[in-house]
Amino acid sequence: MMLQSESSLRASKVSAGSRGRRLRGALVLAMGCLAILSPFFAGTLSLSLIGLLLITTGILEMLETFQVANENARRSVYLSGALSIMAGVLLLVQPQLVIRGLAWFLAGSFLIDGIGKIVAALRTKAISPAWKRAFAGGVIDAVLAVVLVARWPISGQAVVAFLVAIRMLTAGWSMLLGVESSPSAVAKPPAADVWTRLSVFPEFSALEETLRTEEASRRWIDAGWCWTFVVVFFAIHIGRMHVEWSPTGMIAPLVAVVGDIGTALLLAFCIILPCRLGWRKLTLPLEKRGWDRLLARGEKGRGPGLLGRLCRVWLIARLRSSLRLSKVRHSPWDALRWGLKVGLPVTAILIAVNPIWGFSWFFNSESWTTGVWDRWAGARTDIWREKMVAAVREHYHDSPPPDDRLFAVEPAGMAGGGDFSFLVMGDTGEGGAAQHSLRDQYLFLGKRPDVKFLVISSDVIYPDGAMQDYEPKFYLPFKGFTQPIYAIPGNHDWYDALEAFAANFLEPDAARATMQARMELDGWWTTTTPRHIEAKIQEASRLRAEYSVSTGWQHGPFFEVQSERFSLIAVDTGVLRQVDTDQWAWLKAALERSKGKFIMAILGHPLYAGGRYQGGHDEQVAGEWVAQDGSFEILGQHLGPQIAPFAAIHRLLREHQVQVVMAGDTHYFEYYKELYESGGTHRTMHHFVNGGGGAYMSIGTPLDWPKQPALPDCAYFPRKDVLTEKLDRETPVWKMPLWSWVKYLHGWPLTAETMAGAFLYSRAPFLQSFVEIRVENSKNQVRLIPHSATGPLRWQELEAFGALAPNGTSAEEPVEFVVPMPKR
Repeated sequence: MMLQSESSLRASKVSAGSRGRRLRGALVLAMGCLAILSPFFAGTLSLSLIGLLLITTGILEMLETFQVANENARRSVYLSGALSIMAGVLLLVQPQLVIRGLAWFLAGSFLIDGIGKIVAALRTKAISPAWKRAFAGGVIDAVLAVVLVARWPISGQAVVAFLVAIRMLTAGWSMLLGVESSPSAVAKPPAADVWTRLSVFPEFSALEETLRTEEASRRWIDAGWCWTFVVVFFAIHIGRMHVEWSPTGMIAPLVAVVGDIGTALLLAFCIILPCRLGWRKLTLPLEKRGWDRLLARGEKGRGPGLLGRLCRVWLIARLRSSLRLSKVRHSPWDALRWGLKVGLPVTAILIAVNPIWGFSWFFNSESWTTGVWDRWAGARTDIWREKMVAAVREHYHDSPPPDDRLFAVEPAGMAGGGDFSFLVMGDTGEGGAAQHSLRDQYLFLGKRPDVKFLVISSDVIYPDGAMQDYEPKFYLPFKGFTQPIYAIPGNHDWYDALEAFAANFLEPDAARATMQARMELDGWWTTTTPRHIEAKIQEASRLRAEYSVSTGWQHGPFFEVQSERFSLIAVDTGVLRQVDTDQWAWLKAALERSKGKFIMAILGHPLYAGGRYQGGHDEQVAGEWVAQDGSFEILGQHLGPQIAPFAAIHRLLREHQVQVVMAGDTHYFEYYKELYESGGTHRTMHHFVNGGGGAYMSIGTPLDWPKQPALPDCAYFPRKDVLTEKLDRETPVWKMPLWSWVKYLHGWPLTAETMAGAFLYSRAPFLQSFVEIRVENSKNQVRLIPHSATGPLRWQELEAFGALAPNGTSAEEPVEFVVPMPKR
């Protein structure tokens, strides 16, 4: 009867496992169908959505390892799940790499997965009736790898969406039809040979049973400690992040806690577990000898002795560890519990000492929320901005300024044709010592009577543009600069739907209109209310008065400054390097108003960065737009020649013979000289990357500079040797492997620029920069002078390519880029 009941119990567990497997298979099949349809309804978020689906598929695949009895099949399923998770993470974190190499990585993962499945199927051919399905799945994955590499018969982002969906459907079908039985509920521990030899000893069997009972009784205690860690982490993040007490405000600390849990599991299974298993294998002979000696002395009626007592403590600890790992090996819930129990205390130490290391985007879970906001804002920015601009026009409808002045700002002292200057800084708002290192330089220049204003060209506030960060990261650093400060938002400023930016840089009425318009568009589903809007506007007014900083002059996130012979046009390119229909129309009109003048454009993103063109290529099809007659339409309506939106802006600037294009976003100083032909005349456009205003350095610029840059005449600061020397000297030992990976392998399969966020060194020597622009009407020229934390840059501080410095210029002389003005 006992044997029959045990058999029935085992059969019921196998049946429950089969039902769970079929349920997982059906879920993966549904996700595969969703992945196929995602480009049609998710738009720019499709790759991120596919990444999430692929991660979920990988997790469900890895759960299969607990249901597969055959060891070869178990390894194959585990490898497949791990590769799915890795590919999904890359799609989620760096979807733009699809065009620049991620397809190759996906192809490699599919190929490895396919080969693993084929080998496992052939090895289990004689014992498993399901080997044909596994073999077919492996062949399909290998074929998908070939299609990804060849990009035939489909290409672009579409190939990733389609083939990843096929990959999910294959995995789901395998789960749904799988017939493998569950492994035995009572599994042998990793050191099964030791247990087999010692199980004949009654003392050993009694000890084993006692430890099993103790482990079962500790389950709730361990769960309580794990939850305590999670709650404490949540409280720590709330305190550090200064979040708003609202449902949306709690998203940031919740994401940080999820990151902490992920870090704990990663540490547990990728570092602690391999180390434990390796140490166990190394010391297994000692364990065998210790048990033999201890039990043999007990049989003879002899005491263990002092050395034996110490050995017994160690052996019991090993036995308890074996029991735990035997459960981890065959139960997903026990594996999760063990991973959290072991990983959370180590994660707590990392959280505690994180401020000692300094801020780093990749090693601080509190900054990972920006990835969530980036995906959301990227999909909504153009829609939001268009609605905001319409609301501003409507607000000023009764007594509107002329259309050419609605989005114009008018600094004092600009009338007439006299000389004047202004400053441009990019990516300022990280609040560290690097940002403050430039302060004495721009305050000194700001006291000159010819300096009329300052422009921030991107990312006023890191990490997510929040209102509570404006006082320490904007008003305090600019205290003492009395001239007007204007700004265009960067992608980080859009992460809070531009609310704080609007409150601080727009006129109060315009700020109120834009925020209310955005909330009406989103159905007032967030916690922002009219009361919150007024509170932010009032707080911005208070901060302006307290710090005597002149802001709040704009009507929108883009603007123009018009003088008699000089025109400055500042364009908000949002998160995805594009503009909405309304801003496109304004930009064309502003360029028309500037005909015959010297035109300088400031963009939120650079057209050239890291030695490469950033405007996109005509062969890109997913998410591509078409420009025609001053409007943008989704590709597929056949309105005209295909061109990426950022390239369309570039073409428009060429058509209007813009002489200087400056942008932030990339945290470096770079210069490019572009020669082109327009109207049958050879012309020059000067490009400046001006994003060194205080944020962490974009180390990818010098470390991954192409052998043949997009334009032959170019330069960057700081030089590669200077940056490398700084990182060699200041990188801590624990981060050296990462630095070596970036330094020698350029961060492959990612990029050195992608890894830049892991290296923030906000201490001297500082390598930040900004640019002074002198409009010298009296000399018919415009001079652009880059400055560092120690004063004007000198030619010897630039890594230069081509002919840039004027003939006869000494390496110790200050860098100046002189551009002639159009003749009158």
